[in-house]
Amino acid sequence: MSYNLKLIESFSPNTFNASLTSEQNQSNILHNTTSELIELSTYQGSKSSSSAAHVSDVLNFKAPTNSSTFQDNSFTQVVTNQEIQASNSSVFDYLHTTNHQPNDNSSDPLGTTSLNPIFTNFSVFDASGDNTSNSVFEGGTLRLSYDLGNILSLLDVRLEALKGDRIVSTLGTWNQANLSNELIHLANFADFTGDSYQLRAVARTTDGQEFSSDSQAMNVLSWNRIDGTFKGETIDYTADFGTGAVIIGRGGTDTLNLSGLSPSSITSINGIGLADFNPLSNSTANQAIFKGTAFDHINLADGREIYLQGIERLRFSDSSIFELQVRTNDTFFGSQWNLHISDVGSAWRFTQGASDVLLASLDTGILTASGASGDIVDIAIDRLITDPTDDDNFNNYGHGHCAISIMSSTANNSSGIAGINWNSSVYVNDVYRGVSLQQAIQDTISYARARNQRVVFQGGIQGNWFNSGGTREQLEQLIRDNSDIAIFAIAAGNGGPGGNLSDPDYLTSVSGVAQLETTHDNVISVGALRNTSPTTKIDGLTNASAVNLASYSNRGSNLTLVAATDSPAMDKFGNMRFFGGTSGANPNVAGIASLVWSVNSSLTGGQVRQILIDTAMDLGVDGRDNTFGYGLVNADAAVRRAVALQRNSDVANLYSGRSIFV
Repeated sequence: MSYNLKLIESFSPNTFNASLTSEQNQSNILHNTTSELIELSTYQGSKSSSSAAHVSDVLNFKAPTNSSTFQDNSFTQVVTNQEIQASNSSVFDYLHTTNHQPNDNSSDPLGTTSLNPIFTNFSVFDASGDNTSNSVFEGGTLRLSYDLGNILSLLDVRLEALKGDRIVSTLGTWNQANLSNELIHLANFADFTGDSYQLRAVARTTDGQEFSSDSQAMNVLSWNRIDGTFKGETIDYTADFGTGAVIIGRGGTDTLNLSGLSPSSITSINGIGLADFNPLSNSTANQAIFKGTAFDHINLADGREIYLQGIERLRFSDSSIFELQVRTNDTFFGSQWNLHISDVGSAWRFTQGASDVLLASLDTGILTASGASGDIVDIAIDRLITDPTDDDNFNNYGHGHCAISIMSSTANNSSGIAGINWNSSVYVNDVYRGVSLQQAIQDTISYARARNQRVVFQGGIQGNWFNSGGTREQLEQLIRDNSDIAIFAIAAGNGGPGGNLSDPDYLTSVSGVAQLETTHDNVISVGALRNTSPTTKIDGLTNASAVNLASYSNRGSNLTLVAATDSPAMDKFGNMRFFGGTSGANPNVAGIASLVWSVNSSLTGGQVRQILIDTAMDLGVDGRDNTFGYGLVNADAAVRRAVALQRNSDVANLYSGRSIFV
């Protein structure tokens, strides 16, 4: 038989005012009074002189000698659910199951379950995934789990936040007896602001009784935010930020100046001590998922927390520098302003390219015809998929070679430049003198599908290519039918002053195949962004100080994104040249798109494009405009969004579009 012991008041550490009910008879069965004195006969476990019982202590109670309810004078093993303090007048409920048979000749089987619910499990923790489960950023997310026993009379369960004895907020209500990893979005609770709270679950029965779980402490951290620009900047962190801080460096080589803090002030970065932190090998396994994206998280010894992304360096009070980005030893790495303005070095911490992603070039080829001068430079031959049609004698330096160089040059070989993607294979197509555009696309996709790869095309083509190898309708169908595994970054065109394509509509529309960005979500038109002022060197890395769209670059309502042009590239003679035009911009977008797919292969081509749009750095007037499209592509921000969606999708999907950075 099961009994419910209700402790109404504690008179002393070993005496309680209590009532007892059975599952058969919900009225008090101790002389049918509202309460009766029950003496604690024995106590197993430690206790102080000021308290009667603690969580999970086993108590032995003895019924009053004048009670005729039981056949003997004791019942044992009442397991408490929460602490009982002496002189505490709150109501606490305990379930007691015993094989003592009451004198009422009940026919109930021995050991049946009480109608009153009890919490057999209760947990609530920060859902961000950082290493402080009992603290959460204001507006962040919690995960709730609980299990209830004895649920026949359950009406609902609510989660309460308390400060002292006051209920500050109810964070949700559920009618399930068991809940696992339920997400609670704190942005929906304006009164749950920065402070220390106790959280508890409260179960309510159909007859109006309420039963509480143990409580758990939760610290809510108020936070301030700073956003950088495309420039390399120093951002000062001070105590004025409060208990939390969100710092987004954006483009350029950015330094977080931790004024007043020494290296010993940092407990960990992403759960790793400074001495063990390696940007290239172990620095991204633990990320905080917040506001739809992934952040590095710094824990300070005094309890403060800092979320950051797009930050390449930390500077401490002793002027020491701690590097967060990946740097390569390539000869011209420092001059690759295209990498630094788009935070590629920070994205490399997550990936340098994956084998299940295929890069593809729709351009001139890369091979050198027999008897001609030149060679394949700074790219491992075993990464290239070529055939005899892929010669590169369309011009005197190798247009296709330069585009492939920006996108995929071998890194860390002490020569040349660092490509954006170091590892993925490259399918080379010469669409100028080798194969038609549609044949090149079909051949590449067939190769990728046979190997379960995603494929990213860089298209250094402008003008009317719609009918190369078929009709425009056939081209569009080919692009549409493969949007699950293919994305196209196409040069917007050099139709303006100083360009090589005379296009009277260059101010209102991109050129040729790039126009398909309007009707196909896996096509990106890419404009050319130029540095317009003397550059700045930060720790040996070239950073832009002012930028604008190149005068020749096509633009308009169908421009998707912009990327750096005049980017360092290796030509087929082994010379570094600044490769210009929109043909020098779109390999940057293609390379960055391949990094996004390398961390999250479950995305479609359209989803990859949307991530690049959502995480781009807005330039010009607020929001999308016809000069810069959605803005400057940012590798670190895009990869982090893809990581968040892959690791913690329900938390990440609470935000979409530009709300990720609002």
